[in-house]
Amino acid sequence: MKVAVIGGGASGIACAVSLKKQNKSVDVAVYEKMPRILKKILATGNGRCNITNVCSSEEYFRGSVGLLKTALSKYPPKENIRFFESMGLLLREEAQGRVYPVSGQASSVVNVLLSQCKSLNIELITDTEIKSIEKNENAFLLNGKIRADAVVISSGGSAAKSFGTDGGSFRLLKGLNIKIVPPVPALTGVIAEKFPKSLKGVRNICAVSLEENGKTLYTEKGEVQFNDYGVSGIPVMQLSGIAARSDFKNLFVRLDLLPDMDEASIFSFFADIKGSYPEKSAEELLQGTLPKALGNHLLLLCKIKKDSQLKNIPSDALKGLTALIKGWKIKITAVRGFEFAQTTSGGIDSDELYAQTLMSKKYRNLYVIGEAVNIDGLCGGHNLQWAWSSGRLCADSILKENNLVKDK
Repeated sequence: MKVAVIGGGASGIACAVSLKKQNKSVDVAVYEKMPRILKKILATGNGRCNITNVCSSEEYFRGSVGLLKTALSKYPPKENIRFFESMGLLLREEAQGRVYPVSGQASSVVNVLLSQCKSLNIELITDTEIKSIEKNENAFLLNGKIRADAVVISSGGSAAKSFGTDGGSFRLLKGLNIKIVPPVPALTGVIAEKFPKSLKGVRNICAVSLEENGKTLYTEKGEVQFNDYGVSGIPVMQLSGIAARSDFKNLFVRLDLLPDMDEASIFSFFADIKGSYPEKSAEELLQGTLPKALGNHLLLLCKIKKDSQLKNIPSDALKGLTALIKGWKIKITAVRGFEFAQTTSGGIDSDELYAQTLMSKKYRNLYVIGEAVNIDGLCGGHNLQWAWSSGRLCADSILKENNLVKDK
């Protein structure tokens, strides 16, 4: 039996390796449009590869989460950790359940998987883009000439085009008349209306909320990064996939710039400083509380001159400043595009796949895994967890569907 895996990323290689480890007689070929496989892995986790997360479960994912159940149940994080350790990769758990190679290098993950591909005689065919899939009665034909008994679409989503993920999976699915949820960028920054360039480079721990028409859609606390286009940082990236599906008519990000203090405590602190140091300026009041550029921008929004002495600032003005610190609403006009996104929200619809196997309901022996599925995880190793689990479940399904499971 010949299996064609379209896409040499995390999910595709996990599928190929798992297939051959279980049954060496299966002929597995991986087709990758880029000059090398697993290129995107090298950039994950800031070059360290956040390979999974021990806390990974359905609550960390969005989209067609029903498709997660079997894959995560059969291959939870601990099983994927064992999978890699059995291949000689040592891993360690760090903060918030994130798991990394002990070496601290993403290249260790790539090298271990490349070594497995070599030892298992998996054919890696690079610089080859699969542009079409045809199905006849008994097999598939790729690009009009490559025959395969089973096909796995694992060529990713639309995020990070430089790594080869330019929406090729979705073009193939559309060519087969398979329904997809329109892809949008996820895990990216958001673009704000008339955002001040003076805040570029500022970082601050905030409680972040996404609000639309007065309704809170998502909240998270963490470090926000201010840019000339708007805001980013993990808590903002987490909500970007939700924001991307908005019409942006009444969409806001609300920032609590001092999340560990309530409004009354902040005002009392400011009042005490004013009473003790009436000659201090408004700018000096905020210098010990917030980054200078951020404090000065808030004063501007409150129409308080930064050189105004505290004794000349009315109590109501200080209350207004305090309220702004606890709830600065920023109008959002867009999210940053796929070229800046870490993953894709959208992909093959849940109605098109069997959750137990990840096989197409329309075409026997056609499988879709990884980022091509309408599943996107939050930051912290969850997307790679889905990649490994979906790839391994797919391998099991191919073997079982074609009566190729070997007795252990």
